[in-house]
Amino acid sequence: MAQVIMIASGKGGTGKSTVASFLALELALKGHKTFLTELDLGLRSIDVISGVSDKVVYDISDVMDGTCTVDKAVINSPHSDNLFIMPAPSKKDDVNYNNLKKILNNIYDEYEYIIIDTPAGLGTPFSRAIECADMAIIVATADAVSVRDARIVSDEIYNKSLKNIRLIINKFDKNTFKYSGFKDMDQVVDICCAQLLGVIPYNSDIQVAAMDGKSLDKDCLSKKIFSSIVDRLHGVHTPINIK
Repeated sequence: MAQVIMIASGKGGTGKSTVASFLALELALKGHKTFLTELDLGLRSIDVISGVSDKVVYDISDVMDGTCTVDKAVINSPHSDNLFIMPAPSKKDDVNYNNLKKILNNIYDEYEYIIIDTPAGLGTPFSRAIECADMAIIVATADAVSVRDARIVSDEIYNKSLKNIRLIINKFDKNTFKYSGFKDMDQVVDICCAQLLGVIPYNSDIQVAAMDGKSLDKDCLSKKIFSSIVDRLHGVHTPINIK
């Protein structure tokens, strides 16, 4: 049975969808059959980041309303035979989010991991994802607004009875962090009230790969960090180095 992980953020611009896409790909590259979908209806991005935008025929809204089956909407990643992607629609229409759990129930036994990229902030898609998830990963940047909003999201997830909450600090820059108002990374983690899963430094490698729909170079620092994050998800102790 699959482990369902929702990816959330308090505000836009944290790189949440990029993290979701590369995390799903890293899981797949390590041999885990992984399903990646997106609930940011009308503002989809994982199809571009994952390199499948030219292959989209159906999307999650078509599955939600019964127009097609999951199999027809799923696209195999060009970077791994273990990664399967179901994008959000390009236009925002009325979607019955209540069908999300039913859809995931039908594929639980087919995958090891189901990654749900939720829209930034709160709302109906966010709440439906919590009902399906075994774990929530909050993506934040190390600035006052993002950290405050991450705490709001963390509290909302916890209050809705999902207790397994992790934190990824993205786009970290130690040169700007000293102006953030935080004493250190421990203070950020304490405010967000979530277990730290990884710190991803700001790196153009990620932005370039996401824009081109390519995988990360196997020797780049960002690839190694995503690999360590996946190891931690599997209980392997690896130190979190803040570059």
